Amino acid sequence: MKFDKYILIFLTNKKKRGELFKFFAKLPLFPLSFLVILFSQIKRGISGAKAKNSGIFTVSFGNINMGGSGKTPFSYNLAEYLYEKGLKPCIITRGYKGRLKKKSI
Repeated sequence: MKFDKYILIFLTNKKKRGELFKFFAKLPLFPLSFLVILFSQIKRGISGAKAKNSGIFTVSFGNINMGGSGKTPFSYNLAEYLYEKGLKPCIITRGYKGRLKKKSI
């Protein structure tokens, strides 16, 4: 499948075969997702962190702790695709197991 078609399907959430199976497979994860949201809101409230609007379209590939899920190749392919469409994407990373906590350029 061409990358642009994959992105289009992903963004428009078009249904494919096997959606009933996927629905039942995801069903146990719904309560867990609410717990994650709750704990992240509590953590944000305790730390005092506030979300800021960057004023630009942003795609984040984060909060995935396990390696090998294809984040790097997907982000590279997405940036390449957007560049071919005339946009100027930028990839920002802290690197593998990045521990940078302060702001840097």
